[in-house]
Amino acid sequence: MRNEPLGSKILSGLTVKSLLTEYPNSFQVLDWEGNFVSVTDRFARFLEFEPKDIVGKSILHFTQEDDKENTENTFESLGENPNIVNFENRLVTKSKEEVWIIWLLIPLRESKIILGFDRDVTIQKDISFEFLLQQQKYKSIFDNLPMGIAITDEKGKIVETNKTARTYFDIQDGELLNRTLNIRKYTLIQPNGTKIYPRKSSLMRALRHKEVIRNLEIGMIKEDKITWFDILATPIPIENFGLAVAFLDITQRRHAEEKIAYMAFFDQLTNLPNRNSLIDKLFPIFEEARRHGNLVGILAIDLDNFKIINDSRGHDFGDKIIKLVAYRIRESIRVYDLISRQGGDEFTVVLPDLSNERDAAVISEAILDAMTHPFVIDGERIFVNISIGIALYPTDGKDSNTLLKNADSALNLAKSQGKNCYVFFTEELQTVVAERLEIENRMRIAIIENQFTLMYQPKIDLYTKKPIGVEALIRWRHPERGLISPNVFIPISEETGMILAIGEWVIKSAIQTMRVWKDAGIKDISMAVNISTKQFKHERLISTIAENLKLFKVDPHDLEVELTESSVMENADAAVRTMQEIRKLGAKIAIDDFGTGYSSLGYLKKLPISSLKIDRSFVSEITTDKDSKTIIHAVSNLAHNLGLSVVAEGAESEEQVRLLAESGVDQIQGFYFARPMTSEDCLHFLKTELGISD
Repeated sequence: MRNEPLGSKILSGLTVKSLLTEYPNSFQVLDWEGNFVSVTDRFARFLEFEPKDIVGKSILHFTQEDDKENTENTFESLGENPNIVNFENRLVTKSKEEVWIIWLLIPLRESKIILGFDRDVTIQKDISFEFLLQQQKYKSIFDNLPMGIAITDEKGKIVETNKTARTYFDIQDGELLNRTLNIRKYTLIQPNGTKIYPRKSSLMRALRHKEVIRNLEIGMIKEDKITWFDILATPIPIENFGLAVAFLDITQRRHAEEKIAYMAFFDQLTNLPNRNSLIDKLFPIFEEARRHGNLVGILAIDLDNFKIINDSRGHDFGDKIIKLVAYRIRESIRVYDLISRQGGDEFTVVLPDLSNERDAAVISEAILDAMTHPFVIDGERIFVNISIGIALYPTDGKDSNTLLKNADSALNLAKSQGKNCYVFFTEELQTVVAERLEIENRMRIAIIENQFTLMYQPKIDLYTKKPIGVEALIRWRHPERGLISPNVFIPISEETGMILAIGEWVIKSAIQTMRVWKDAGIKDISMAVNISTKQFKHERLISTIAENLKLFKVDPHDLEVELTESSVMENADAAVRTMQEIRKLGAKIAIDDFGTGYSSLGYLKKLPISSLKIDRSFVSEITTDKDSKTIIHAVSNLAHNLGLSVVAEGAESEEQVRLLAESGVDQIQGFYFARPMTSEDCLHFLKTELGISD
């Protein structure tokens, strides 16, 4: 009796249990190794045994010796490839008689159980009778299997379906099927949501190549709902037949899996990604930043004194605040920034693609500013403050755990400094960013209050020793801090976009100064104006130059536009088009800081330029570094061969001037001849050097 509880235990809860009840004498149940789990009374009597004498024993125990190998191979093959199979073997009865049996084995993969339909073919008369009887039973079982089954011919036309399949695909009983695997009533999709095109489907490929398909998930869209199937397809080794396809409805299982996955990676209150989800996304973000040389900001955010609100108003009230805070943070950051809830009142924001530390500070200030407005909850106005800790990749760490920990450390420091503020992980960085933000704010005021001014440094012809041009240099005279170096404010103006407004002011002021000098008798002196990379790319550059030349009635040939080597080569083809537009106006073009960029000599000859300016770093080392002298000499030869003049900037000593002259330089700009001067002082200098009387 030990075997009876075993069979009952295995079968309990299986979808085939109802079939056993309804068709008690239809089939035998075997496990994956070929051991009988349940047998019918008919089968037991046929072998002249009691059912309890068969259950628990292997089919090999009753198999004739010569057929054991084939029988064993059949079950091993089923374990590896669970497909419906037919095979014959000889069994031995209790009285040692051999009987021929034809088996139809149907493996149920999830249950690890095999349904074995047996047919005695020992006597031909019995074969005919049993076949007719079993055919009716097979049809009944086939129709009532708890999975959809479709049979196709060799061309893919569906020739038979069971009741479950007809229910899935809305096929009426008795309806003549005029469908193939290529013709569908409903749209099918893959798990990733993409549409499955019939002729490219896995089922058609399996039909053509007689392949077996397992674990294929397909979604069927019907009435705006998706039913998900796990599909098993196997070729039918009978002439004129194609595939036997089984469809198991796994919609509920898939929904459960999606819910579990959602709970594992998303916060239930705010629907934001949780810590696990965030960490999964950080590595590719860091890799992208590393390839492009950018920074990634990690903001650790915590509500100030949230425990007091929770304790006094209750957790439901606190949850409403958490949801509103999450919304305001999301609205304060960029569309491609990531926000996650770490639990409680803690959030983390990831800021990819930062150019510098200031960008992280600006976004942090936007989040803090969003919290200054009250939250209205149940008709009550509530003010909530937050604190922010900032860590940056790669300066503060190169892996997610380190950066998150360092951002938390910065958050704790923000809490200790009085809350309602942001703090960087390092004190030095905090100081630098604060300085940058102060400069940025002061610059906005400087533009409004006209605190910027231009200084002018003459360019001297090395052979006549006379001035032939000047360069306009911007300076910032702050009413409190005095003169602020361009090295401080120009990079910030580039980052913030203020360089466009400043650049237009420089062009206008320089051309206006030319008009004043022309009226004072200065002729044949060119005015050089530096154009930033952003301004060079801006669509208003050409019109700004043209409008001011026309406004102040200045000859375009007296204007020289200076462009850095790197800004030109960043997109050489586009740069050439813009430079040609400048030349059409009549202005000249010089390449500034030549030798520090990465220009191609092949492109250099295509650029519509008039001169090259050698960077001051080479000039400063010409007396001590042989290579610098060689480079200057080579650049001069190159420029002259291309019909260009050569300007060296930064000459401060007589020896430097002598060596520059020997190297073939045409013009010099530096302290040796003249420092940058105001408009009035430069006008006086030009008159004196050119011998023009007042």
